[in-house]
Amino acid sequence: MLIATQRIRVEWAHCDPAGIIFNPHYYIWMDSGTHALLQAAGFDLIGQSRSDNLFRGCPLVASNMEFKRPLYFGDVTLLSSRIEKFGNTSFIVAHEFRQGDSPKPVATGQEVRVWGYSDAERPEQLIAKVVPDEIRMMLSVDKTVDVSV
Repeated sequence: MLIATQRIRVEWAHCDPAGIIFNPHYYIWMDSGTHALLQAAGFDLIGQSRSDNLFRGCPLVASNMEFKRPLYFGDVTLLSSRIEKFGNTSFIVAHEFRQGDSPKPVATGQEVRVWGYSDAERPEQLIAKVVPDEIRMMLSVDKTVDVSV
């Protein structure tokens, strides 16, 4: 499967007064990891959203995290994001955070997302559609892409 990696420096704004990471930032970074994964696969999420007024992206329907040990102000973590499993209208994105060259993750998480559209007759109604085969193939390529800026 395609893996998107990105290095993230833990900044002061990510921490509590003791300089320990405030855990909700992992959820923000997982969201970023999912979008980076789609971009690394060659899917233009922004362009698709602009060209198809019913496409609503990949809404998050569930998420979880397991924290192994904290990160601190100034640490750099490597986030790796990949598809763990495809369903019919959903997919699970696995995220792993490591520090430096350590083989052990500091945190792991998962997101369950759907391929989302608005109902044409009721635009406020979100519906999940089958994940297109083209997207499945794009995300199934066996390579790793560093998307760090």
